[in-house]
Amino acid sequence: MQRAASILAVAIAGTFTTSLSLAQEAPAAPTTPADAFIQQLDTDGDGKVSLEEALAPQKPRFSETDTDGDGFVSVEEASTAFSNQVPAEMLEAMKERGMPDPGESFVKNLDKDGDGKISIAEFEQPTVESFKRMDTDGDGFATKEEATLFFEEMQRQMQEQMQQMQQMQQQQQDAASPQQ
Repeated sequence: MQRAASILAVAIAGTFTTSLSLAQEAPAAPTTPADAFIQQLDTDGDGKVSLEEALAPQKPRFSETDTDGDGFVSVEEASTAFSNQVPAEMLEAMKERGMPDPGESFVKNLDKDGDGKISIAEFEQPTVESFKRMDTDGDGFATKEEATLFFEEMQRQMQEQMQQMQQMQQQQQDAASPQQ
């Protein structure tokens, strides 16, 4: 579940890279994740985001990743996508630390039917699940207030995970240090 939240954070961040029409006046830069969420995904301008709007950026992203056009993202395609987006030195550092290939992890985490590849439904599932958690009143829309609460909770969870990782790292260092 925590991996899915991390993957979701990456996926949501990726959806915020839409371009604005030159004919439109550029809105003010978003100051919070909730502002960015609404500004980038509220395509009908009603001040809230529907599930359809939240999923819209996923379809072209899936198609870009599915380079052979078979309707699925393979480990190889996911690995290529990550290698095109993540600095080479970061990928090398991950490899040196014994971390799995990010494309392999991505497919493993999203492949719910176990066929070794990701369908569009599996690709979209983290967004669907997050949207459902964000839409606390169940009306089918995520408002700025709901998005604010969602992103604050995600930030709290990530900070908690970081603290746990730091504690584990400190414990490992303490265990590896010679006793005096």
